[in-house]
Amino acid sequence: MKKTSLLALPLTIALIAGCASLSPNQSLYQRIGGQEVLSSVVSETIDKTSSDPRTKRSFDGIKLTKLKESITNQLCQLTGGGCNYEGDTMQKSHADAKISTAEFELMVQNLRDALDHQHVGTREKNELLKILAPMKRDIVTN
Repeated sequence: MKKTSLLALPLTIALIAGCASLSPNQSLYQRIGGQEVLSSVVSETIDKTSSDPRTKRSFDGIKLTKLKESITNQLCQLTGGGCNYEGDTMQKSHADAKISTAEFELMVQNLRDALDHQHVGTREKNELLKILAPMKRDIVTN
């Protein structure tokens, strides 16, 4: 057996094992990477959006740590992670915020960037965005 064949065997086994661990029966939460990845994605998204001059006004007076925790729990629940989101509805929590379409789209782009940064797969990213898309009508009021 060639030396390169001997080196390729462990790599092939690792790839097969890695693919087998991504069962189609796993929840979106599990396929995204669970709590650790969701927390990182939310933190990165909120940090970037709350410091951007074009969107930061929406975060005035908001306790970012509490917001991050709440959004992480909401995403966990929505993706099948078994968490319990106890926050307000999107409509109620954004009623007085006067969020514009442009602000909303900037936050969505920051979310996409954070998902990419955390190496979330395209399929999982699209599934998550599809779940979140209907919220736009409850968030954008301006």
